Amino acid sequence: MKPVICIAGPTASGKSAWAVELAQAVDGEIINADSMQVYDRLHILTARPDRAEMQGIPHHLFGHVSPNIQYSTGQWLRESVDVILDCLARGKHPILVGGTGLYFKALTEGIAQIPEPSPEAYERAEALLTAGFAPLRAEAQRLDPVATDKVLGNDPHRLMRIVSVALGTDKNLSAWRASTRAPLPKGYWTGAVLLPEREQLYDRINTRYEGMLNAGGLDEAKALKKMQLSPDLTVLKAIGVPPLFEFIAGKISYEDAVFQAKRDTRRFAKRQFTWFRGQAKHWFCVKNANDRRVFRQNISNINV
Repeated sequence: MKPVICIAGPTASGKSAWAVELAQAVDGEIINADSMQVYDRLHILTARPDRAEMQGIPHHLFGHVSPNIQYSTGQWLRESVDVILDCLARGKHPILVGGTGLYFKALTEGIAQIPEPSPEAYERAEALLTAGFAPLRAEAQRLDPVATDKVLGNDPHRLMRIVSVALGTDKNLSAWRASTRAPLPKGYWTGAVLLPEREQLYDRINTRYEGMLNAGGLDEAKALKKMQLSPDLTVLKAIGVPPLFEFIAGKISYEDAVFQAKRDTRRFAKRQFTWFRGQAKHWFCVKNANDRRVFRQNISNINV
């Protein structure tokens, strides 16, 4: 069986173009792993690949969700697994590409299906917090030391979650997570993380955003704003969109909107760098063209 290929990295790192090159080389099909490229009204501002960029390679789970839907990681996981299995059944290499680390984490580690704790459990956790942070942490440590040891500093919300799950369900949080099965187990996939030089990436981000606006990105934002969507919807949090909304509403200048959008995108890329370096330690790190060639050669040596 062909191994599933995962291509991750920060925004504007060249993931989409490289995924197409890989697909052409290994007879693959591409599956979206970006939480914003799933939406059908944000083609330009999410840098979704267009028909020319796809170069005839089938692309799945791009632009198939309405903006008024609160699309979840669980929904993406179910849909992506279906597409992966379909590709494998047809003898194709599934290639997942995107910058949403949580999607890759869910696919390779699974999502724990934890039942809602009882109201009484929440009340007991809240009472502990009212008594002080120290009693809350002590109880969390007693009930679930494995999960509590991962909570650094003062984080009452996570500690209350640990306590309420332990008291209000039939297992503690660590046990629920340990019983979770990965949809794509270790050994059935190989992953590469694109981590280009930071300043080079920032320059690329700035240039790309200007290109988005020249291609009609502002009109795309105006059309989205006219939909009068609930402010809680995920689509409205797309990087680069909020500043354009502020400009459209007359609250800031066009120049300020562009400046803020570029700055927000660079900050987002920095967070992605940090996440992937911490979470994808066992993935192949790609910094240059030679690394790409080595990764491509290694794919042919993997037997599942």
